[in-house]
Amino acid sequence: MMDFTVEEMNFLCIFKGTDRDETIRNVRQIIPFIGDFDMLQIGKSLLGKLESMTEEAYNEISFDPTFEE
Repeated sequence: MMDFTVEEMNFLCIFKGTDRDETIRNVRQIIPFIGDFDMLQIGKSLLGKLESMTEEAYNEISFDPTFEE
């Protein structure tokens, strides 16, 4: 399973589509509009990880929030 940073997971949850391909399209569409350098790097890193994983690996991602104290 692919390891995502907390920031990448937050980004992923915001732009999550119905499947891996739609999520990739969503991230690609927003990248040109990101003005913050750090957010741009997070978006590009996430995009690279999404493009390198399989649909099966994408389907294994847990989008359930976990709260630890």
